[in-house]
Formats: sequence, C-alpha cells, structure tokens
Amino acid sequence: MPTIANFPRKLPLLSLMLSLMFHFSVGAQISQDSLSTGHLLDAAEEYWPARADTIKQNFFQQIKHMPVNDAKGFVSIGGSLREGYEIFDNYLWGVDKRDDDGYLLHRLLLHTDFRWNSSFRIFSEIENSLVIGRNGGPRPVQDENKLAINQVFAEYSAKPSKNTGIKIRLGKQALSYGIGTLLDVRDANVRLSFAGGKLIINHNKTRVDAFFMKAIKNNQGFLDDEVNHSQKIAGVWMTRPMSKGFLNKIDAYYIHTSRKDSYFEQVKGNESRNTVGASIWSSFENVSGYTEADFQWGRFNNKHIVAWKVVQAVFYKAESIKFKPVISVHFAVSSGDQNPEDGKVQTFSPLYPKAIFYGYIDNAGSSNIMVIHEKLETTLTPKLKLTLGYYNYWRESNSDGVYFANGSLLFSSSNREKKLAEMYDLNLSFTANDHFSVQLISSHARRAGFLKLHPVSTGNISYTGIRTNIFF
Repeated sequence: MPTIANFPRKLPLLSLMLSLMFHFSVGAQISQDSLSTGHLLDAAEEYWPARADTIKQNFFQQIKHMPVNDAKGFVSIGGSLREGYEIFDNYLWGVDKRDDDGYLLHRLLLHTDFRWNSSFRIFSEIENSLVIGRNGGPRPVQDENKLAINQVFAEYSAKPSKNTGIKIRLGKQALSYGIGTLLDVRDANVRLSFAGGKLIINHNKTRVDAFFMKAIKNNQGFLDDEVNHSQKIAGVWMTRPMSKGFLNKIDAYYIHTSRKDSYFEQVKGNESRNTVGASIWSSFENVSGYTEADFQWGRFNNKHIVAWKVVQAVFYKAESIKFKPVISVHFAVSSGDQNPEDGKVQTFSPLYPKAIFYGYIDNAGSSNIMVIHEKLETTLTPKLKLTLGYYNYWRESNSDGVYFANGSLLFSSSNREKKLAEMYDLNLSFTANDHFSVQLISSHARRAGFLKLHPVSTGNISYTGIRTNIFF
C-alpha cells in the first residue's frame, strides 16, 4: 500500500535527476528583474516591477507595484473575474441530466503578492466559484467552491552566484508545467492546488523545480477545503530554452504519485506510479512543432504498472496570406489495458492535467485514447481571432474503457469497437486589451462505433458557451 513512508525511497532518484538537470544547464544570463510578466494563468508566477511613467498610471497599474520597506520591496494586488454561460445537449453522451436552458458559471480570483525585499515573499490567493441554474446542481469538484484559499505560501530567495538563483516555497500552491497534459492549473470553474514544499533553481536560463506535496480536496462550502492525505506527489521538472538551431525548448521530468482508491477499467485500489518523460519545442522558418514522450511504471495493488503516452504537434504559419492562418495537426496516443488477466495495469494516468485538453467539452480524457486533431487559426483583425477544429477519437485498446479528462472511468468496455467519436468546434475570441476578452465557443461531437453500441450512451453532444474574462 503506498504511504508517505514510500516517498523517501524515491529521494535518491529525485536527487540524481536534480543533479543531472542542474549540471546540464549552460547559457545566457538570468532574466532581469525589470521585465514584467504580465497577467498569467498562475498569478503566483507574475512579476510586476516599478514603472517609470508613474504619473500616467491608472488605478489598476498602480496597485501592481506599491513600494514597501523603503522601496526594497513592494506589494502587488490583482485578480481575475470570469463569467460564463454554457448549454449542453446530451452532456457526456446523454449520461447526465438534460439541461435545456443552460446555466451560468462564475469565478473570482483575488491575490496579494507581498515582497518584503528580494529575499522574502508571501503570496495568497482566494477563490469564489459558483454555478447557477444547472439541472442536477454542481458537478463534483469542478463547478462550485463558495470560498477557498486557493494559494498561500511563503518564499525565500537567495542568489549564491551571479548566474544562479534559488527559491524555497512552503505552503499551498499550484503545479503548472509543460503544455498541461500531466501537471497544470486546473482551469475548470474550480482550481486545484497542492500543499507542501517546492525548491526552484534558476541557473542561467535553465529552471529546475523539485516538489513534494499532497493534493487539496476541494469542497463546495466556505473555507472547507482540506488536505487529501490519500494523494501525494513528488518530482523534479527541468525546463531549458534553447537560443540556437531549430530547438526552442527542452523539458525533462520525473514524477512519483501515490493514490488510494484509484479506479480504472480493470482494477480498483491503491497505486504507486512513476512517470518519466521529456518534451521538445522546435521551429524552422514557418514550421514549428511539439513532441512529448512519457513512460509510467510502478505498482497497483499486486499488479505492475506499465503505461506510456506519445504526443506530436506540427504548426504551419502562412504569414504572407490574408488573415495569417496557422494550420496545425495534433496527434496523441496513450496506452490502455490490453488484458485484465496478465498481471499488468497498462492504462496511462494523466496525473493532474488541465480541466479539458482535447477540445472544449469533456467527452474524452488522455487515458486509453488516440486523438488526431486538425486546427485552423485565423487573425481576422488584431483583436479578433477565429479557430476551427476537427477531432477524431479512438480507444487505444478495445479491452479498456473510456475515461474523463482527470483519468476517472466514464464508460466500461462493452464492445470491441475502437472508434469513439468525431468532433467539430469553433472558437471566436475578441481580446480588447490585456484586461478584457470574450470567447464564443460552439462544439458538436458525433458518436461512432463504440459509443453507438454502448448501452449507456444515448446521443450526440452539442455545446454552446460564452465566456468573459477580466484581469486586473
């Protein structure tokens, strides 16, 4: 049974990965503190330096940098407000209760970043998330959290050399890495965070994060979230930008997770899972791409875990054509369980991904899946963009089921068909400035072989949504 006592056994591997990643780093200087990050999905990673044009600043610019401690530090206040409307026809292929008139989603995030000096910092963020008018009430975990402390941590920074910086964070915080397939800010209506410690090392342009945490269990009430002692995570994640050649960035990582009461098609119980992987970003003239490969091993009850995932994306940007279209093809395949009697658990676990990765509706996760996604992005005006997407989904193994985005089981395997569905989506986005944007989203997912034959699936999915985002 995986317990916190198992984690020290992983420390030698974590230390080795940390040493190799740190030794690998060579290159340019650390980014200057005078550079502003702007608004980010994880507000804890934002940095707002003092501006020269203090007289011209409006209120929202002024609260981003308020000097303290004789200007040795500063306080930054900000947040985001997201209001949305969604309407589904046959949510989750007809499994959920019918909702003919849709519902409203509300989320407010407020944060304070207190930096006493260059060494000491306290960051805090609160969240208010609500759903209004949905048949069946809030969906578990993702829709409602009336009031919660999403993040609160203390950070100590040191600079042992000119090119090296070290940070230690202790408290409640987010994990956000890569493109969101393994560890990311869960950007559903309710955010996910973790409690524990994180060590961040910046050497030249290379960043290495080592973390040891437990997941937070989100409850729907007021300040009632709690540490989920049954879900633990530890790992090392290295990211390094490249300045020469066609390679733009390289990531390498090792993650250990320990969970009780995990549930897959073939097995339910306690798992201790290791994930090792790497990803690269590359570009040459108008063509760019992203590649990721992951391998997982460990124990699930008395069975061995052997799972994998591969992702490939290619983008072509036609700069000389009107509307500057970007055409892309995305391919992803993750393993499913081949044989329930062979003593192996082969279903890939997405760990803690972003809420929805393959499209705008949560009809398929990244366990036991093969996805091909073609996309066309056009810039109609500098502020208005139109994106069209087409998806095809298959099961990787016809002996395994269909899973949610978070890795939990949606449909058990009831037939031998592999093709699940195809989906079309449209996203029209208007970005007025750094503070305000609007998205109109429409999707239609059509059932194929497996879902047509499944006794629980009753119909195709149609979705329409609109979201307004305000950042301050």
